[in-house]
Amino acid sequence: MEYSSVSVAGKRQHNEDSCLTVQVGEGLLLAVADGIGGHAAGDVASGIAVETLRAEFSGNYRVGMGAEEIRNLLKNAFSTADENISRRAVGEKSGMGTTLVAAFVRDSEAFIANTGDSRAYLYNGKLIQLTVDHSLVQELVEKGAIDPDKRRSHPMKNVITRSVGGDFSVDLYFTDIKAGDVLLLSSDGLHDYIEDDNISEGLKSAPTANGSARFLVKSALPVSEDNISVVVLKR
Repeated sequence: MEYSSVSVAGKRQHNEDSCLTVQVGEGLLLAVADGIGGHAAGDVASGIAVETLRAEFSGNYRVGMGAEEIRNLLKNAFSTADENISRRAVGEKSGMGTTLVAAFVRDSEAFIANTGDSRAYLYNGKLIQLTVDHSLVQELVEKGAIDPDKRRSHPMKNVITRSVGGDFSVDLYFTDIKAGDVLLLSSDGLHDYIEDDNISEGLKSAPTANGSARFLVKSALPVSEDNISVVVLKR
């Protein structure tokens, strides 16, 4: 497996996103967090989220842990991140929070957790969105109030309904990841601004994980109004 992360401020002055790629035991822990609350708050929140995730896995993961134990570790790490951010959300940092999407990949297993509207995708010849956004637009799609194809152009597309440090909950997912598959984690600065076909092209055309990550960010830069962060793992 090879992996890479790229995170840029884009057209904004500050980058409030944070990424994580670290080996833990016999697996890889990957994450993308998109901070909320403005400069000096959003970047702090996203940083706390990924560092808490790293610390929880480094301190509590054991080689050979079962699937349910890994799911519980992910869930507990997200909950601890929520507590850590909430505790520090005082003064000028009041109200800060972050999205957080994470994957622990071990052999052919990918355990995924998500809060907010950062996403995990699997590319295996076709692009599959693994996570479901915690967002107002997603709720409107599920109610049939708007067409899914209109999500990127909806004026409320940036309104999230769950966050780490705010109204918190976490969803857990699992997928098999086979030889030749690609796993992508991204902030909405990528997937809210470029089409799925462009994402697929970036994941299949570049021979390396870093090449794919750079292709995706380069594709989003001309059109994105947000920070752009991606983590790519190629198996």
